[in-house]
Amino acid sequence: MRVLAIALALVATTGVTHADDDDEDEDGEFIGVPKFSVGLMVGGHGTRLDGKSESGFGTSLELALGSQRWQYFVEAGLGTSNIAPSTTNTSYMVTGRMVQGGLGARWIARQFRPDSDGGIELYLLSRAGMERFYLDDDTRTSRPELDFGFGLQGRIYKRPRLAFRLDARVLLTPNESPGFSSGIGFAW
Repeated sequence: MRVLAIALALVATTGVTHADDDDEDEDGEFIGVPKFSVGLMVGGHGTRLDGKSESGFGTSLELALGSQRWQYFVEAGLGTSNIAPSTTNTSYMVTGRMVQGGLGARWIARQFRPDSDGGIELYLLSRAGMERFYLDDDTRTSRPELDFGFGLQGRIYKRPRLAFRLDARVLLTPNESPGFSSGIGFAW
């Protein structure tokens, strides 16, 4: 229920924000995101899994469709998973892999353009997805995940249309405390 309340609050606040007041170029228009883009991110995450600390690093691939300030994306990733030892069960760290995927949306909240060739943008994002863990102790478990976050990207508006992106996300999973992830990557 708490997750639903957070999601509704984010949707409500984005609807009343007038972010385009100062975001116009010389012709009076916002420079929208590309209609199609591909992104590659490298990053880390930290969560809790069955009450134990879990963390790892990995890569993700993103395919996005864009329209003005909005990008709708599908994302899939592969990373490491390290679970800290528990004093009651074992004295060694459990390692393995985590695969994840989901659907999300990114909204460009602000656009700063020092010239017509490129600029810096601030964005908000959310994503709903699934995680699957393959641990070396033969544990196999899946869980849903909701991500909410923000980021910063430098973007070239003319060819080659490239973006350099940094983001940070809060990860919400059932029956666990919130986690986090952050990443750095490129989109073209």
